[in-house]
Order: sequence, then structure tokens, then C-alpha cells
Amino acid sequence: MERVLVALEPGKTSIWTAVHGLNLARRIRARVFILMVSSEAAKDGVERRLGDDMKEEVESLIEEARSEGITVELYVAYGEYDEEVVKFIKDNKITLLVLGVPLSGKGGASSKFFDLVERIRRRVECRIEIVNEKGIKITKKRRE
Repeated sequence: MERVLVALEPGKTSIWTAVHGLNLARRIRARVFILMVSSEAAKDGVERRLGDDMKEEVESLIEEARSEGITVELYVAYGEYDEEVVKFIKDNKITLLVLGVPLSGKGGASSKFFDLVERIRRRVECRIEIVNEKGIKITKKRRE
């Protein structure tokens, strides 16, 4: 069974990355791990609120996915993004990593992003899929 890691960085990556990872899991019947990585400084202040907002959206997506029978687990880590992602991949035997192009790179991914991807790629054995935001607004389903 595929083990998919969706790596999110609040304020930098779009929730669309999680949507893509969960849609992929529906098609290939994979187990999904969602890892939200924030810097140590993000434990307080504005960055924390961004992380809390994203976590709320992700939890809503997870609830929907679980209702469809998808196995999804959410993890939160504080530290360097690439270090936390590599550690998680190794510790959990991930077979596919899903990364989102940073929000600031809407006109195209920056060389800084591709340097990050390369640093991760050199240290792991799994496949890597890069997601670019589609410009689709995601809304929470209304409960009746």
C-alpha cells in the first residue's frame, strides 16, 4: 500500500496541496499522512494563527476523507521544514511525498523552492510530486 506524505508549511503552502494528496489517495487507495511544519518561532504570534487556521481547514478535509474510508493521520512539527519532512519520511516509510509550490511563487516556482526540493530528494528514497495551486477557492461543506 502506498504511504503518501502531504507536507504543508502554514503561510507558505496552499491548502490545495492537501486536497491534491487526498484526491490522489482516493484513486490509489493510499494511506495519507499530513505533516504541518512550522518554525520554532511560529509557536506564538501571527504565524501560529496562520497555522491554526490551516489546521482547521485540514481537519475539515480529513473528516470528509475519513467518511469516505481513507486512512488519514495529521501531525504537527516545529523546526526546519526540510529536516522535519526528511525525518518523517524515514520514520514512516513514506513512498510518495506531495509538496506544494509556495504561495509567493504563483507566477512559477522560485529557484529557492527547487533548491529545497533537491535537498529533500537527495536524502530520501520516495517519489516526489509537486502541486501548483489551481486558483480554486475551497469552501467548507455546509452541514444541514
